[in-house]
Amino acid sequence: MDLRRAGMMFGPRRRREAVRARDWSRRVRYARMAIDPTKPITLRQLEDHLWAAADLFRNKVSNQKDFILALLFFKRASDLYKEETSTALDELGGIEGADDLARDRAFHILEVPIGRGWDDVRATDPSKIGQALNNSLAAIGRANPKQLAGVFERTDFNDTMTLPSDDLVRIVDHFHDLGTLNSQRVSADMLGQAYEWLIAKFAAAAGKGGGEFYTPAEVGRLMAALLDPRDRDHINDPTCGSGGLLLQCVERARSQGRNARSLFLYGQELNPETWAIARMNMLLHGVGDASEIKLGDTLAAPAFLDGNQLRKFDLVIANPPFSSRNWGHERLKAAGDPFGRIKHLPPKTHGEMAFVQHMMASLNSKGRLAVVLPNGVFFRGGGEFAVRRDLVDADLIEAIIQLPKDLFYGAMIPACILICNRAKPSDRTGRVLFVDGSAGFVRRDTKNVLAAEAIERVTASYKSGEAQAGFAVWASREEIAASDYNLTVRRYARSRTDDRVIDLAAVEADLRLAIEKSHHADERVLALFGSLGTNAQ
Repeated sequence: MDLRRAGMMFGPRRRREAVRARDWSRRVRYARMAIDPTKPITLRQLEDHLWAAADLFRNKVSNQKDFILALLFFKRASDLYKEETSTALDELGGIEGADDLARDRAFHILEVPIGRGWDDVRATDPSKIGQALNNSLAAIGRANPKQLAGVFERTDFNDTMTLPSDDLVRIVDHFHDLGTLNSQRVSADMLGQAYEWLIAKFAAAAGKGGGEFYTPAEVGRLMAALLDPRDRDHINDPTCGSGGLLLQCVERARSQGRNARSLFLYGQELNPETWAIARMNMLLHGVGDASEIKLGDTLAAPAFLDGNQLRKFDLVIANPPFSSRNWGHERLKAAGDPFGRIKHLPPKTHGEMAFVQHMMASLNSKGRLAVVLPNGVFFRGGGEFAVRRDLVDADLIEAIIQLPKDLFYGAMIPACILICNRAKPSDRTGRVLFVDGSAGFVRRDTKNVLAAEAIERVTASYKSGEAQAGFAVWASREEIAASDYNLTVRRYARSRTDDRVIDLAAVEADLRLAIEKSHHADERVLALFGSLGTNAQ
């Protein structure tokens, strides 16, 4: 229908829907036309195609992201399996039973059972395609229990009330238009980057009401640079979300010329849907075999144990939920902590310091921690004060970095990165580095974004330990104790504008003048009311 006619016939809401439908249709057509299945796919093409898939799911399911990621994963797993089978046949050289041998698990990253691949689903009767997808994903999960057990249980493609068969066929065809997603055409890195991009897009679109806390990639990049993983490091994220911070550590190691495949990754996530995304995310980034992502509550039931003790790690990186009201305060208050981690109980509505105590207990004797925390934990009293005091007195804090405001989706409050080190270098013992990175951002759309130059500057300052007036300042444990263990960055790293001298006499004169003007105004108002009363008589 012509949009001008639509505007005449319908109200504003219907006109907006018509415009959206036109835009979505154009985006889907563009994504399909832009991809040549005979050529390598670009990251931009892949991102556009995935976002167009989101439009195809719109108004049908609430968790579009989960369905899109499941289909992308299924297509990739099927195409990769075919590629690996072909390579195995070439290596076997036509020996007897080669077809069966080529399906041996030794030749494959993931196993795709016979009859459960992408092409098998597309060959299904269109009216039964939803059930075929469910069956195939369930079969792949059973065939790969270590990596995928339980991952696909929360996406029902056979709910015809929300996903009619005709619509689902169009969605499957849209993914098929990507062409073959094998390693020759799409690298694991590119696929993983597109995955992360899509998660970020959904987080941005959801905003405060998204119900999911996402760590922007730039913040994760800074945290990984500060920790700077080494070969064979064991890295843990006890609140791992979709796994982005762990993957940033992999990318940092790779960018520094280290053996990224030698890293061991461990994560725990409370939300089942987010946990499933994290498992697929690891596999699509090519680190599935080197990662363990567990489902569960880290504070109530930590997943990584050695006997009855917490497992120890070289590095811990995390962004625990801000101001959570369901972190387990009442349980810990009533029953205590069986692992002896939580020595100081934080407030009901601020459980961040409970997670910090767990993280510190999870570090080995040379372990280091990078954790994002809201500014309030650095100056509030009670249990949070006690945690700060213990960390400072034990000389475990190496640095605190103030981040720019408005970086996080769903949280407007300012935050810092706390760096702890159980084996501080001798030239850093007895003091803490405070870095004010609050100005290092650029505005993009509706959020601030940590600038690349700021990441480099903060990292260089932390590595060198060189003091810079108004930016990076060292404070001794004695200074911090004298300040009542207040760890607010601006208390120590003050810019010149913060340090300007205030003329108290001038301020007093201005205040007296303002009070005098206020009195005169009050008198005029009272006089006005008096005249109105006289006139009324």
